[in-house]
Amino acid sequence: MVAVLGTAGAITLLYHGRVQPLGLAQAGPRSPAASPSPDDPLTLACRRPAVPGTGTTGVAGLWETERGSIAGYRAHERFAELTSPHEAVARTDQLSGWVLVAAGNASIQIQTGCIAVDVRNLNSVDELPGFNTADRDQSARDMLGSRSHPFVVFEPYPSTIAVDPASAAVQHIQISGDLEISGVTKPARFALDVRLQNSQLTAAGSTTVPVGDFGVQVPEEVGGFVQVDPHITLEVSLILLHSRHPAVAANQDGSPLQPS
Repeated sequence: MVAVLGTAGAITLLYHGRVQPLGLAQAGPRSPAASPSPDDPLTLACRRPAVPGTGTTGVAGLWETERGSIAGYRAHERFAELTSPHEAVARTDQLSGWVLVAAGNASIQIQTGCIAVDVRNLNSVDELPGFNTADRDQSARDMLGSRSHPFVVFEPYPSTIAVDPASAAVQHIQISGDLEISGVTKPARFALDVRLQNSQLTAAGSTTVPVGDFGVQVPEEVGGFVQVDPHITLEVSLILLHSRHPAVAANQDGSPLQPS
């Protein structure tokens, strides 16, 4: 009985402090962030398309990520010294990107987009008694090959999304696109909650990927110091503001964006 109670107590201790998934950011007054340098690595990873800015408040146009956007990962791990599993969580606010959309009566059309996350700045935010979870951060960066491939990049496919652009309610969507991790690109689909409120577009959600498909090797050996499930959840909470000024860059390959 003592052993059972002890095990239950350990499980309660480990899960009591579980980091909650990223949710929708609160809408509030925001000023657009200062334009980054053209030589900024994140800007180069997601070049903004050369489309004119608008003075309208509609949904159509270019939406850019703003301060307060966050991305990260969640991974299930099991330590040899512990009887219960643990969830590793790391996050960063070092990301940049944009989405170009057109609007219909009861839908929006994603024309193109790009979100880049700097994995060199991922920092653990979970807690585990007796362990310094920050010790895993450099190992995670090495497994992701961050020296050669510092960014995880998602580029959505052109698609029509069935949402009401006039509604301020939370709406649920799925967006498919190309996901690049460690220099390898594979299709992925994010399930997202989105809300358009106070001239802000917020989105939060996740996708789970088998990182081995991207050439990322995690410790899976049973009986090792730590065993990690290779199915890793990527999560985001994005804040996007409508661009009100002319864009200055081009498509990902540097060519001008062609109207559809």
